Amino acid sequence: MTSSAAHLALFSLLAGVSSALVVVLAALAYLRRVRIERPPIGTFNGRDTVVLLCVLSTIPVFYLALPRSLLTGFLVLTFSSALSIGLRPLLRPAALWTVIGLLIGLNFWLAHTALGTVHGWQLFWAENDVIVFLAAVLVSNLYVQGGMRMRHVAWFALALAGYDQIFTSAFPVTNALVEEFLGYPLDPSIGMRWGFDNAAVGLGDLLVYALFALTAYKAYGARAARAAVAVVVMCGAVLPAMVPLLINYVDSRTDTLVPAQVWFGPAAFATYIWLRRTRGPERTMREFLQSLAPPVSARLPHPRHARDRGVGRRPRQLNSSPQLVDSQPSEAR
Repeated sequence: MTSSAAHLALFSLLAGVSSALVVVLAALAYLRRVRIERPPIGTFNGRDTVVLLCVLSTIPVFYLALPRSLLTGFLVLTFSSALSIGLRPLLRPAALWTVIGLLIGLNFWLAHTALGTVHGWQLFWAENDVIVFLAAVLVSNLYVQGGMRMRHVAWFALALAGYDQIFTSAFPVTNALVEEFLGYPLDPSIGMRWGFDNAAVGLGDLLVYALFALTAYKAYGARAARAAVAVVVMCGAVLPAMVPLLINYVDSRTDTLVPAQVWFGPAAFATYIWLRRTRGPERTMREFLQSLAPPVSARLPHPRHARDRGVGRRPRQLNSSPQLVDSQPSEAR
């Protein structure tokens, strides 16, 4: 049974816009409030961008070459590591590993018992979406708090645009990867089920969207972040959902697989160039954190309570020798 092109476009639009918005907004909220304890590996730089691109370019082939059991074990290790690093500042160790164990265990149980019905698929996707959502939010923050800049993300997205076009159209590696993951535990995508149709957005795409919005916010502030979110929604979700109405992306399995980075990458790069020319150099992570701190005057105590804390008192003298008394409250240092 095949749905109409308009039906699939509407379904893809719902899945793409909702998943992109939820991930990007949650990642921005996390960046404002939580600091990740990073491994002592230095600051992210341009070489790391090249290494990351090479890893992401070769890992699909690696996935396809692995036996199912080894692939599943690798996914468990990957998701467990990502969740543990990002949730460690929020949860105690016992609660942390309990949450991770429950999420992954429930995912396996649903994948093996619930996929015989539409409601079972919907339940599986909802639980799987929680894991992938957390991974995208936490990993993107790990990179950005580790020093990744908007310049790195812009070039990375532009390179992924070429990669996506080649490995979706010329060499259908991405198509084979989607088929390999569908219906198995820890599918690395946020998806939905509507009748007989599945719509999903890959973890890689969501990670790039979050990185773009986070680095825009870190580099140039809230207005730049809003512009980045708009680019994500329009070029990362709306365009990929609507373009199959004009361009045939149906593969041999009658699946519609749109290379989203082909539409998002150039727009992200152009946005970075525009911000760089109009706003100047990017802020560092230290400058960004300083911009989040309240002004010193906002942290000074009320004058009525200052006397109780020793602020404003005349310095005492012991043995006729004056002593220096710190007249500033500790919070203002």
